[in-house]
Amino acid sequence: MSRYMIAVALGASTAVFAAEEPTDTLQLDPVQVTAEPFAGRGELESTRPVDVLVGEDLDRERAATLGETLDQQPGIANASFGPGSGRVVIRGQSGPRVRVLDGGVGVIDASTVSPDHNISTEPFRAKQIEILRGPAALLYGNGAIGGVINVVSDTIPTESVDGNHGELGTQYDSARNGRSVFGHVESGFGRFNLHIDGLARRTDDIDIPGFAEAEHEEHEEDGDHADEHEEEEASGTLANSSTSTNSAAIGTSWVDDWGFVGASLTTYRTNYGIPGHHHEEEHEEEGHEDEEGGVRIDLNQLRYDAKFEVMNPFPALDRLRGAVVISDYEHTEIEPSGEPGTRFENDGIEARIEATHAPFGDFSGVVGLQWINSEFSAIGEEAFVPPVDTQSVGLFWVEEWQLDALRLEAGARVESTEHEPEGGAPARDYSTLSLSLGGNHALSDTVNLAVSLSRSQRAPSSQELYSNGPHLASETFEVGNLSLDEEIANNLDVSLHWHTDRFDAELTAFVTRYNDYIFQAETDALLPDGEPDRVDEEGVASADGELLYVTYTQADADFAGAEASFSLLAVDSATTGQWRPRLFADTVSGELTDGGSLPRITPSRVGAGLDWERGPFGADLRLTHVARQRDTASLETETDAYNRLDADLTWVIRGQYELLLGLRGRNLLDEEIRDHTSFIKDIAPGAGRSVIVDASVVF
Repeated sequence: MSRYMIAVALGASTAVFAAEEPTDTLQLDPVQVTAEPFAGRGELESTRPVDVLVGEDLDRERAATLGETLDQQPGIANASFGPGSGRVVIRGQSGPRVRVLDGGVGVIDASTVSPDHNISTEPFRAKQIEILRGPAALLYGNGAIGGVINVVSDTIPTESVDGNHGELGTQYDSARNGRSVFGHVESGFGRFNLHIDGLARRTDDIDIPGFAEAEHEEHEEDGDHADEHEEEEASGTLANSSTSTNSAAIGTSWVDDWGFVGASLTTYRTNYGIPGHHHEEEHEEEGHEDEEGGVRIDLNQLRYDAKFEVMNPFPALDRLRGAVVISDYEHTEIEPSGEPGTRFENDGIEARIEATHAPFGDFSGVVGLQWINSEFSAIGEEAFVPPVDTQSVGLFWVEEWQLDALRLEAGARVESTEHEPEGGAPARDYSTLSLSLGGNHALSDTVNLAVSLSRSQRAPSSQELYSNGPHLASETFEVGNLSLDEEIANNLDVSLHWHTDRFDAELTAFVTRYNDYIFQAETDALLPDGEPDRVDEEGVASADGELLYVTYTQADADFAGAEASFSLLAVDSATTGQWRPRLFADTVSGELTDGGSLPRITPSRVGAGLDWERGPFGADLRLTHVARQRDTASLETETDAYNRLDADLTWVIRGQYELLLGLRGRNLLDEEIRDHTSFIKDIAPGAGRSVIVDASVVF
């Protein structure tokens, strides 16, 4: 049934549109996409699928992690590892295939190494979040072969600030006993501008509906044993899921008629538990095991940013912009005893510069250079990846040709990536080439058709090449493969946009054929018994081993799917206010070409919502149905369908200052939510029913 969700949603949207034809209009402000190569380009003008989360929509979805913030967006899912860590999944791709940017430059952390490593950017700081679905390797490197998330903030003001402006706020979340305080202020002193912000957040173990561990038919116990098991297992709370986060930033800029130049310093520190993972420490002399508490991650990043933009620097250039980021990142896994365990570090530098040349007839274009240097290391008993220095240099060029209502865009990127590990393992270097061709045709004043065709290459990551040890987060023993070749994604995206003052609709379909897709494969070579090999933490094969033995390998794979969204200003009345119903749906499939589903593919979703606004009051109601995921890889469990009901009430009190009050409900049906994209979905469900109260003052 889930295969037909998008068709049902589109059919229903047509019926709603035909039901009423209001005469009043509502003008929507255009949103610029800073991650696009051409300045001032909006969502509807792009040749590739782009979404921007901004304004009230961003305030409604903003959460503690980036994955949770974007979880309700078309084509996006959250690969959570408890409430403290949420990785973004785009169309079934995550980790080294999705590039997360902070202000157009990489976050430089360890989030791609393991799903329990959180992305080191704070969503509260974002003024908008840009989502590029599908390959964006042309602009941002081979790590963006699956898509890009760009978090845009005002840490470095790009426009002059008039006087003093800011916001102070607080929030309480009942399901987590979460307490947050946050604020930011911007001040202008002539052409000099200053930005300061800060956040403190504390949460307890989250409330869940029922037991943490999922029940599956093949694992169910009989009779008294099952009852005894349920009595022993805690319910209603997800143990070791509390979090503590502090973040602050200070930034300055000089804004002039020619452009701007600025710098900022950002600190981000979070300490969060890893649900379900209790490293047992045996004390033979005492004759007992210490199992109190659980594993926690103490993450700390210090980040330095510098940016500039110059308009018309030379007669042949319309714009020159650049950015440099220096990151000092580390996190330590804290054992249940409180002793520090494995420590991960990533000291990196990334720099990029882009030049937009002056129009040449009907042609305009951007040429850019990107350089990344990363020094990654893992120290401790569970360091399954050796220290590796990685350096990449990429040169890209994008050119567009305007032909009346048709705009064509073509580009190319060449990139060199080199991995140099310590410990005697051989170095590996790769040369990748990515090409794209796209077009955006205005079929009318309100309808645009966008088509994008690309061939993107990705160099294997250091983890895929050099892993050799226990990875307890995913309960695997990972073995890298030094023979891996470049991964190639051949992608076709087709998008139809229908946009008027009252009506918005988008339908996107995509197909991606991967050549030499890199994934983890099970083996049956250590103990040839017809079952996947299992080993202990030392890698010794045993039928009762706690860890699944996997090796990185390559095979062709196919991904396909679609996303649809629709909204309509159905009523615009001074008496009853503005009523805007909306529908949305997405689906994706991922399979090896020779047969077999890939793991953790996002299940199909369909939903409906209703927005209302009248004067200072606003309300929103959303119901999302997530289908059961039956297309699973070997040894992967299915996840049941669920319905998630969310609601928001807002009140804006305007005076000398603005007071913003919000009352929000999440998972109001108290459904058991298990994200199929999560490695720990069977032992760590999402939060149950929650009421969130927030208040802020804007001055």
